[in-house]
This record gives sequence, structure tokens and C-alpha cells, in this order.
Amino acid sequence: MDLGLAGAAALVTGGNRGIGRATAAALVREGARVVLLARDAASLAATAAEIGAAGHVVADTTDDVAVVGAVDEAARLLGGLDVLVNCAAPRADRSAPSGLAGLDDADFLRHLDTKALGYLRTARAAVPYLRQRGGAIVNISGMNARSTGNIAGSVRNIAVVALSKNLADELGPAGIAVSCIHPGLTVTERTEGDADYAATAARNSLGRPVTAAEVADVVAFLASPRGRVANGAVVTADGGRPGGVWT
Repeated sequence: MDLGLAGAAALVTGGNRGIGRATAAALVREGARVVLLARDAASLAATAAEIGAAGHVVADTTDDVAVVGAVDEAARLLGGLDVLVNCAAPRADRSAPSGLAGLDDADFLRHLDTKALGYLRTARAAVPYLRQRGGAIVNISGMNARSTGNIAGSVRNIAVVALSKNLADELGPAGIAVSCIHPGLTVTERTEGDADYAATAARNSLGRPVTAAEVADVVAFLASPRGRVANGAVVTADGGRPGGVWT
């Protein structure tokens, strides 16, 4: 299937590692011109060279001034923007204390500031460019949005769902589709070869771990003109969590 992404201008935050990196690589393979955004200039440059990205920009998404400057530079490098994929977020810590007694206020706010408000900052800076010719925003959330056990993880991810639907309703009439995707435990370059992680990640209905490249394929579809009819949708990409029925 031709996704219609050839020549599209895409910005991927958190594009130097994990699902962000895999997504950027998938978009490049579809013919998109991609700029990566993250905080680490060295890893950005290395990743951009490895996957054939058009360039990279450096910003911490908790810094609005830096975000605006980076998005403007990305649009300058690409001659505009058609796609924004938000993936820049602190790594989920499965060993972190999960209840009230272990809740760290500063860490909780860091997760919200980076993942929820950070996504909004990047979207706010990108929307003036996206309005010029329509496009898509895909926000990477996570299955913690649908489970208890980690307060910061649940709240930061359900916040992404809420902001995505708000943006979908607001921006849809301007030709900008906004969707949200829930990966589960996903094998990335960081966890590849970790047998314990793979065994845990395989506890889905498929019975095998899901890879970042597989999640990236779903993101690429949602970002494409063919996937934009899914405006406002929340899509799971975790191999199927046994037992739950979601409406």
C-alpha cells in the first residue's frame, strides 16, 4: 500500500531512541523527509545519519522557547511541516514506587511536564505550519493509561489521550488529523537481547514481544493521508491485552 508519504515533511520528537527512532526510520522508508528532535545532540546526529533523516534539532520539550525555536528550524529545513509525531518522554520505570506512600511530587510533575505539556508545546509550535496544507499529529501514549499500579504512568498517559481528542476536535476542521497510540511493553534497541524483558513483553494475546518497528508501522499509517480518517482515535499496539473488553 502506498501511504502517500513520499516527500512529506515530518518532525519526530524523541526521535533518537526507542519508538521515536523506529518511527522516524519507518517514515524515511516511506519517502518522507524527517527531522529528529531530542535533547542529546550527539545521539541525534548519529541517528539521523544512520536512518537517512534530513536533519535534527535540539530542544528540551519542557522549555517552550527552545521548542518554538526547534520547530521553526525544522520547518525551515523541510520547507514546512506535514506530520508531527510526539514521542519525547521520560522512560517508564517499572520498578518505581507505585502508591501514595512512594509518590514523588517532583517526579510526578516531571512526567506531566515532559509528556503531556511537552506534547502540547510541540503541537502548538507546529500547528501554524500544519495549517498551511493540512497534515497529522500522532501522539505516543501507552497502555499505562488503561491500568493502575503506577500513578505517574497512568496519569501522564491518560492525559495524552485527553489532549489528543481535544486537538482532534479543534484541528480537524483545518485538515489536521490527531490520533493517539498505546504501545505496551515494546522491544527497542535498549531492551533487545534482554530475555527477562522479552518474556514479560510476550504476555499478550499474540504470545510474543512486539517490536518498536511494528509500532512504528502503525504510527506511519496514522500519520499518512490514508490514516487520517482515524482523527480522534486511540489505537492500541500492544499485541492484545488478555481479558479486557474496550469500547
